[in-house]
Amino acid sequence: MKRKNNQQGFTLLELLVVVLIVGILAAIALPQYQMAVGKTKFSTLKTITRDVQASAQRYYLIQGTYEGVNSNLDITIPSGINCMVWVGADQVACNKKIFGIDTYYYVFRDTGMPRSCNVYSTDLMDKSNRLCQKETGKVASSKRCNTGGNWCSYSYY
Repeated sequence: MKRKNNQQGFTLLELLVVVLIVGILAAIALPQYQMAVGKTKFSTLKTITRDVQASAQRYYLIQGTYEGVNSNLDITIPSGINCMVWVGADQVACNKKIFGIDTYYYVFRDTGMPRSCNVYSTDLMDKSNRLCQKETGKVASSKRCNTGGNWCSYSYY
């Protein structure tokens, strides 16, 4: 077969440059996308925590006590989120894994006002800690590490 001298197409170098540019753009966009997904999960966590607090208040108005509230909430909690109303304390807490790290959001039981955001992590600078910092506008006010050293609790008040 004879080849024509004026064949059109891309050279290997041109294709490599395009792949390199796409790779650079993906490396820049992926962390921003992950943070946006984390913010959405955190926003859901905050909303559910406030919904649980409101449900606990309704239970208290009907029953006159918080005893038994955790098994009688009138809302459905989505899978992946765990919530608890502390009967002997003044808080409601829900947790969810965000960026693969347990993240807790606490509100006051009677008012629903934010109490704190806690992250159980090994790294103060990980994405979950940065998310709590950004959402609360505070730096970690306390750090409590377990004796084994495989996690620390960072609290944002």
